[in-house]
Amino acid sequence: MPEPIQIDEQGNIIVKINWKRMLKVIIILLLSWGAYYLPIPGLNAASRICLMIFVGAAGFWVTEAIPPFATAILVVVLNIYLLGQPGGPLGLEKSGISESYRVFLNPIASPVLVLFFGGFIMAIAATKHGFDLKLAKAFIKPFGTKPTMVLLGVILTTALFSMFMSNTATTAMMFAIFSPLFKHFEERDAFKKALILAIPFSANIGGMGTIIGTPPNAVAASVLNELGYSISFVKWMLIGVPVVTIMLAALWLLLLKLFKPKKKQFEILFPEDTEMTWDLLMTMGTFSITVFLWITEPLHGIPAAVVALLPVMIFTMFSIIDRNDLKKIEWDVLILVAGGLTLGISMKMSGLSDILVGQISWDNLGLILILVLFVVVTILISNFMSNTSAANLLIPIATSISVLTPVTGALIVAFSASLAMSLPISTPPNAIAFSTRTVDTREMARTGTIVSVIGMAVIMVLALILLSIMT
Repeated sequence: MPEPIQIDEQGNIIVKINWKRMLKVIIILLLSWGAYYLPIPGLNAASRICLMIFVGAAGFWVTEAIPPFATAILVVVLNIYLLGQPGGPLGLEKSGISESYRVFLNPIASPVLVLFFGGFIMAIAATKHGFDLKLAKAFIKPFGTKPTMVLLGVILTTALFSMFMSNTATTAMMFAIFSPLFKHFEERDAFKKALILAIPFSANIGGMGTIIGTPPNAVAASVLNELGYSISFVKWMLIGVPVVTIMLAALWLLLLKLFKPKKKQFEILFPEDTEMTWDLLMTMGTFSITVFLWITEPLHGIPAAVVALLPVMIFTMFSIIDRNDLKKIEWDVLILVAGGLTLGISMKMSGLSDILVGQISWDNLGLILILVLFVVVTILISNFMSNTSAANLLIPIATSISVLTPVTGALIVAFSASLAMSLPISTPPNAIAFSTRTVDTREMARTGTIVSVIGMAVIMVLALILLSIMT
């Protein structure tokens, strides 16, 4: 909410200036301007401009001196005006591209963004008509009343939902389901902490399983597509789901180790079933058909982005969702992803990513050290800034390293961005869990850091497997 306008006794408007934010903006702009003049060998006019934009974007994304989506828009506009104008430093006209600015607008209509948009529409429809609650009840109830199995049910159900819904929406839904159950626990009951931590951590991990599970996945898939490495919905799942499965098993065992249950059994009181309406029936049918078409893509060959348009068409045509529902779409996330893709394109076309990568003797570092470097750096900065922003900055660099294949570089950064879960500010799901006041920062940091370390090991093994297959 914007602050109301304040007027003094003379009727003059009192203007309040956020000097701290203004100072951040000035410093970032100065650093960005200074980056243009850095004496880095190989830089030409285009790559210097791109470096200036990159440093500015990194500064704004890390400090959030302006909103992250605003930084993404800034990236798109600056690339168009500074690099995309006719006769500009990129010289695209010589390559037969008459309107060079279009290469920086293309990401707005990226197939992966269309896929992500369809995922948002499905999630909104499922929540609006109660399909999400029916699914949660159907998946959790079979796990019985033993605390260990209930915890496993919560972990698996949350992760499954987060593969097709936003992690934040999944976390909010699961807390709404379990809030009546939490009232039956003592204030500092250890197992209550296990359940509360299981929800955001499972949502963060589960998002790794599909292209639409989390924005960094969309960034990775889009960057790879620009580089000529098409990765389908099913191919992503074949890589992501095994990683998710291992991580969820480790999370379950870890939570049982750290927060042992006192009760031998308890029962979850689910909300009453919603009435079966035409809208709910349409939602269930469309949701099922869409997921089925995504999973069977190798059989029919319809691209995942094209399939994602099916629920958009049906839900709007039959008024399953209305214009007010469309306002609930996380447009800022789509803009943020598009801005990151534009930055990646300009870094590639200007040669900046290759120049930056060339400044380090990667071959001398060794493969393991390179992998550790990217995984650790991604996790660290994702704990303090948007994981989408982190992916936007690091994926174009990771895909340019010759020691890694582009697919391996993109995937390890995307997966690592989802492992940032040590602090309440790391992800919105963490913040939701922390707001219950049941777990403190130390408990969240300890558990989240252990999960991140386990994830690092899993991603390292995955990277080595991918490299052995692709080289």
